[in-house]
Amino acid sequence: MENYDVLIVGASTSGCWFAYQMAKRGHSVLVVEKELPEKVSRAYDIFHMSKAEIDEFDLQLPEEGDPVREFAFGSSPMWSPYGNYPKQGADFPTVGFHKHDYIMLMAERARQAGAKILYGAPFKDLLFDEQGKVVGAIYQGVDGSEQKAYAKIVADCSGIPAVARTKLPATSVVDNQKTGANDILYVVLYYINYVDKSVDPRSLDGFFMQYKSWSAPAGGGYDAILGIGAGHSFAYAEEVFKSQFLKNVKRPEFTVGKIERGLTPYKRSLYSFVDDGFIAIGDSACLTKPTSGEGCTSSLVLGKIAVEVISDLLKSGSPLTKENMWSINSRYMKAQGKDFDSLRPLLYGLIAISFDEAEYFFKNDVLFSQKILAGATNGIQLDNSDISAIIKGILKGIFTGKIKISTVSRVLKGLSQSSKIGKLYDNYPASPADFAEWKKKTDAVWKKIGSVMDTCDPEILKRVNK
Repeated sequence: MENYDVLIVGASTSGCWFAYQMAKRGHSVLVVEKELPEKVSRAYDIFHMSKAEIDEFDLQLPEEGDPVREFAFGSSPMWSPYGNYPKQGADFPTVGFHKHDYIMLMAERARQAGAKILYGAPFKDLLFDEQGKVVGAIYQGVDGSEQKAYAKIVADCSGIPAVARTKLPATSVVDNQKTGANDILYVVLYYINYVDKSVDPRSLDGFFMQYKSWSAPAGGGYDAILGIGAGHSFAYAEEVFKSQFLKNVKRPEFTVGKIERGLTPYKRSLYSFVDDGFIAIGDSACLTKPTSGEGCTSSLVLGKIAVEVISDLLKSGSPLTKENMWSINSRYMKAQGKDFDSLRPLLYGLIAISFDEAEYFFKNDVLFSQKILAGATNGIQLDNSDISAIIKGILKGIFTGKIKISTVSRVLKGLSQSSKIGKLYDNYPASPADFAEWKKKTDAVWKKIGSVMDTCDPEILKRVNK
């Protein structure tokens, strides 16, 4: 019978990082991964991390020239729907890596710290004791036989499928529902080269909120990645890219070298990440940045808290109950959860703004202003004069016919919902005893907010659904 302190399901970014952090603290760790090593995290080639995040989360930064590390670049602006009025956000020096290779580097680091990683070993089910506490997992061995491993805690780092979380009973404080199609961002990446070699690709980098599209460095002999994310389907995302982005944002002529497609959850995070003997981390917990859908490092905010709490409990011999681990939930909500989830309703309102209206806002520094966009990552601080300027800009837009009253109503609705979510998360329950009542109130607000699917263009939906 196998016994471990920590059993991790999934050996991608979150799983390997968590394995390393727990193993280097002296805890026994087993990681089970369904894929063979060469197939792990192959949906995307390139992913980015800021240097600040690399330092904060004790991640490995290969030296320049290492084949895992492709390039480094500075922050990029946000552009209006027609490619005008760039607004530079906060500056975050960023490094681009080959994702699969970087994860293999993380896995080796975890093994050197003492973690055991089994590839080609799919998770099958959770093991429970008589009181309903998670005590381990069943997985398929490399020879096809059923194996059992017992652990003081099981961590689901399996990504969107959340194969372990969805095996929890309906009575769990951790949501056991699958992430539905309406709560997923379908991401398409076009690796391109500009025909005119005098074009500076970096001068074209940036984010376009209205299309959920961006241009970023690609490396590997490509000039750039043109990416787009959308609700509904890959077909919908590709149609938005062709019929809206490329039509409205004039780019130099380019050729497409390769196309990658992948998924990321795009919804509120779990209300509770922990239950007796269990924790969900990463995409399985829907931990993604609302502004970009990125999840690799945003999930490590929770992971860092979890490592501290769980390691202390293991060292003291305290049981890993939901009561003893509840501080992971409350600390995460204060550190990031409130900011991320309260921003989603406002973003839904801003995305619904028409292209012409958004162009007006960018031009006049209203809503899409330099100050707001620069503070979007670390918190927006607006004084009375800022708010007054926003109100005046909106009123001017209405009086001049640039802004529809219905648009203002949608934005105000988003602001109101954002405020409600913020207040609810400020009052996150101090213990599991008060969780059910809080969840009931919060569910009622989220039901009215809807999902990323609600931001889809009805005309494009008709075309792709034919």
